[in-house]
Amino acid sequence: MPTEERRIIFTDAEVVTAVQALYQRSKQIFPPGNVWNVTISEDNGCQIDCDVVDAKGRRDRVTVAGEGLAAALILHCMLHKIPLPAKAQKGLMIVRGQLALNIILPGSDQKLIEVDR
Repeated sequence: MPTEERRIIFTDAEVVTAVQALYQRSKQIFPPGNVWNVTISEDNGCQIDCDVVDAKGRRDRVTVAGEGLAAALILHCMLHKIPLPAKAQKGLMIVRGQLALNIILPGSDQKLIEVDR
């Protein structure tokens, strides 16, 4: 059976929103201020670094990688009612410089029903 592959590509702003939502859900504090730089790399399986500057000019960096980053994107999809199949394999990749959630649906073992023509 064929295997289906889907890819959801996120903007930097969507990734930051996803990470902030994950922090909020896990009761961690995302540094207050404006995110002024977002770097996406393939470190640790895929990683995002957000540079945050507060009103007093203090800088902080938030780094999220691997499973935590995947969890943030999955949570973002759930909050925005983007359907994700529960049984699919999910992974991260970078596509044209943007972070993507790759979804692989295994082929079905069910037989097709023949229809008379």
